[in-house]
Amino acid sequence: MSSSQALNHSQNASVLEPANDFITSNLAVRVVIITFYVSIFLLGLFGNALVCFVVARNRQMQTVTNLFITNLALSDILLCALGVPFTPSYTFLERWVFGDSLCHLVPYAQGVSIYISTLTLTGIAVDRFLVILYPFRPRMKIGVCLSIIVTIWIVALLLTLPYGLYMQFQSAGKIRYCEENWPDEQFRRTFSLLTSVLQFVVPFIVIAFCYICVSIRLNDRAKMKPGSKTSRREEADRERKKRTNRMLIAMVAIFGVSWLPLNIVNMVEDFYQPAQDWSYYKVLFFMAHCLAMSSTCYNPFLYAWLNENFRKEFKQVNLLVASPLRRLLPRASSSRGEHEVVGGNVCCTEH
Repeated sequence: MSSSQALNHSQNASVLEPANDFITSNLAVRVVIITFYVSIFLLGLFGNALVCFVVARNRQMQTVTNLFITNLALSDILLCALGVPFTPSYTFLERWVFGDSLCHLVPYAQGVSIYISTLTLTGIAVDRFLVILYPFRPRMKIGVCLSIIVTIWIVALLLTLPYGLYMQFQSAGKIRYCEENWPDEQFRRTFSLLTSVLQFVVPFIVIAFCYICVSIRLNDRAKMKPGSKTSRREEADRERKKRTNRMLIAMVAIFGVSWLPLNIVNMVEDFYQPAQDWSYYKVLFFMAHCLAMSSTCYNPFLYAWLNENFRKEFKQVNLLVASPLRRLLPRASSSRGEHEVVGGNVCCTEH
């Protein structure tokens, strides 16, 4: 294995090497792995595309936080499209059939998307920190937010560049492989460690600090003195802030839990290469990799459950899609079908 894909360093090469016989020859294992990856691919693409569509169609949804969330969704779409399909394909085919260009692009895009996700989550945390702890300071402007997002993409593209440059499309007879080809092993390890620190450790320290401070401040505000009176509007605003921050904290927690196992697997492999000979090491890698890729599926569901504005917009999209579908139903069954669809939406809107 070596270095490339996601979070800290040399994951993609691991992804881009044929696995051991246990994985490639065991039908049940292959079915389970393929099922997981197909589910992640479909849910990740659909859910994150829906988030982008919801924010794009409603100007009122284009707030600083939602623009950061949309950027996170875009990075997840990138990871789904150029990351999720290739790992199981290369493993089970035991050769690289996607050509020289994708040999460089796939690991590069994977690394870029993880950098974007982590830096975007950091940006969200810092924005929440400033809003909650310094409520009387001017909010971040949309233009500033967009500038930060552009900067995140530029930084991610530059920092991940070696992962694209040091991939090599090689031939062994008629079989083609996509493997890493670094100048030397020490350079690879140093770059991998540096990537891990910049992509995972530093952002999580910043995020943890911001949310600890936010949590303390929200708890202080929630403690109302006996006999104090608060308007319903202020109460509603306080509850809304709590829900928003619960959503953001959940996003960060899920991201960390999803990617930590793969970080550990990669670090062990980079600094203790005999680990590759362990029984079922590739199985552990695939479990960690599936867990990491599944992070692309969680965010849309977090919005639906914890963000009222996203819930309303999702329902509007549901109505837009359901209405023409009802008109296409045969007339004989339209009455029953409309009752079921409308009934479901009424149930949802009574919130």
